[in-house]
Amino acid sequence: MQTTTITIYLICYVMVFILSWIGKSNNNLRLINEGVLTSKPGNLIGSQIIGILWLGLVPLILLKHDFLTLFSGLNIPAGSSLFLYILIFILVISMANKQSKNDSSRIQASTEDIINLSPTFYIRYFIGRSLFLFVYELWFRGFLLFDSINRIGMPTAVTLNVFLYALLHIFNSKKEMLACIPFGLLLCFLSILFNAAWPAIILHISFSLIYELNIYRSYLYSFKTSGQ
Repeated sequence: MQTTTITIYLICYVMVFILSWIGKSNNNLRLINEGVLTSKPGNLIGSQIIGILWLGLVPLILLKHDFLTLFSGLNIPAGSSLFLYILIFILVISMANKQSKNDSSRIQASTEDIINLSPTFYIRYFIGRSLFLFVYELWFRGFLLFDSINRIGMPTAVTLNVFLYALLHIFNSKKEMLACIPFGLLLCFLSILFNAAWPAIILHISFSLIYELNIYRSYLYSFKTSGQ
């Protein structure tokens, strides 16, 4: 990678790292953090928009990569690769369901939370979350991964990718940060296997939405139960 390209990656990463740090400080990293609903929903939506700009729009404009090539790879995947992907997808989704059930025990609901957040907010949040994860994976397992492979080789590129990915979760729980290592390796493997970012994008969005939707449903159930 040229010095200019490295600088662009560094700036984008640092900006999102700072965004995560601010989000942790203001309890607006996610909709529900450690069982507690975000206290600043407006900031949460704003953080999603800023993240989308820095990881999506900025690199797409400045790096001038072909979006279609990065996303789809422009090649028809082999049947065996697709079969493997489906198996991995089912396994990961099952893990998301199981993990969300385990974490639901920490849910805390209050009347004030439910009143202050309208159904429109939740729709905006989950749409924004999906768009953010789309550009997030396009940046990590598209832009950064393949540029790094071309410059420093596959083993070093994957190691760097997973390290930066895990480091970005330093503001989350230690358990989640450690889980980023095998998950990041899996996402890199799938992107390299298909020579495209779409496998990582679909898998990450699916995992996150299923997990968070289940947590949100548990939150509502906890509120209804406590209100009886």
